[in-house]
Amino acid sequence: MSKLSLTSVIALSTLAVLSGCQQRDASSLDASAQETTFHAANYPLGMTYDTELARVDGDASSYFDNGGWQLQDDAPGERLVALTLPESNDVTTALWRLGASRNANAVDRCLTLPANAQTLPSQATIAGNAFTAFTLDDAGMSHFQNIEGYRAVIDDTCYAVDMIVQGVNGMVYDPPRQPPFSKEEAMARLRSINDGISFDSE
Repeated sequence: MSKLSLTSVIALSTLAVLSGCQQRDASSLDASAQETTFHAANYPLGMTYDTELARVDGDASSYFDNGGWQLQDDAPGERLVALTLPESNDVTTALWRLGASRNANAVDRCLTLPANAQTLPSQATIAGNAFTAFTLDDAGMSHFQNIEGYRAVIDDTCYAVDMIVQGVNGMVYDPPRQPPFSKEEAMARLRSINDGISFDSE
């Protein structure tokens, strides 16, 4: 092989490597651009979540829920962030909610489950911490609600994660309407949001 052709081969190889690096860098930027970062103002907690999720900053009340910081918000607490799946509509909505409280009563009762809740057989781990997990289903008239909840006391703070799929029976509409997702699919997608939570070291 001539010296000129060898030089050309080396140059082409270098361009290929640089191109590959640029593509990987672009992929990393694309991945980060598709995530939103949240950090709680008054709690050592942060999270990242997909930008496609819709954040609920106003009223989050519903047929079954008053939109508080957790299912039973009879003690003071703060709703840190609430997110909905983008396909949610008036037939079915999927909501993920994170709340916290340092109120003494809230902390004392943090692991007391709501009435009629069923404890899951094993604890869940979120950001390296063990959470008590439960499910709760409710129905009324043509409405339904399915909940998967998680509770933990960490550094004298009660943390509550509620995943709520709720809506109405699409058959009550004329013509009947189909939900935007199944309850199982919605719960699986809401569950994956937990992976973005992180607790700051103090």
